[in-house]
Amino acid sequence: MRRQFRARAALVAFLLPLLGGCTSKVTAPVGSMTVQTADDVAMQAAANVGVMQGDLQFAISTTPPALARARQATPSRALWDTTYTYYGITFQASRNFYDALDNLLPSYGPLAVWLRWTSTATGTYEGPRDTASVVHSAILDLHGIQAGQDTLQLDGACLDTLQNRFRSLDGLRMRYFLWTSNTTVNSVRLLKSTLGSGYPLDGSVTFDVSADRLRSNNRSDVEVHFDATVVITFNGTSQPEIVVDGTYHYHWNLLTGAVTRG
Repeated sequence: MRRQFRARAALVAFLLPLLGGCTSKVTAPVGSMTVQTADDVAMQAAANVGVMQGDLQFAISTTPPALARARQATPSRALWDTTYTYYGITFQASRNFYDALDNLLPSYGPLAVWLRWTSTATGTYEGPRDTASVVHSAILDLHGIQAGQDTLQLDGACLDTLQNRFRSLDGLRMRYFLWTSNTTVNSVRLLKSTLGSGYPLDGSVTFDVSADRLRSNNRSDVEVHFDATVVITFNGTSQPEIVVDGTYHYHWNLLTGAVTRG
């Protein structure tokens, strides 16, 4: 827990000014959270996880040899000079390996039990319902990488700015959002034997969100501002739960990407 706190504090201290330059400077009225707005926020959270998968899949697939099973998840055009492309987003990443006493190791080896993954990313994310320009930063800790462990655990923090265009949940309207989030990844566990085909066993991802709903794709054309807290809780199935402000519940189908009201 202390390590996770340090990761989150370091990320906020050093990278928040960078993302702050990407947010809207327009003063907009603050809106109340309605069902339709919660719908939009839930869908945005799902899209944001899609960006974070670029960190997780490449961190796993490039950790030999214990995770060789996950090599099928390697992003396209990956170069291990810490630069790779994932669904239109270019990541610049670094990693460090540690032993059981949290001593830094020169490289991966039999003493390595966890790694710290640090990344920044920019580009355009294309999801099932979304087209979003992305600025992303992450510090993530992945435990359980050693042979003999059957489960991986992910903790850490991300900062993201997404300017997104997407269809509303009912499919009737085009939505434009400028989304900035401070994200905490808490004890998300994955079974090694099902990497690439299974689902997180448990754990959660929490977003503290500041968002502008825009009238158009111009980030200065702000209709209304919202702040929200979104929690995605995994349960070992393809249907994790999304909860917006502790009130609005959704199911997220990881197979199809569809978000539906709970």
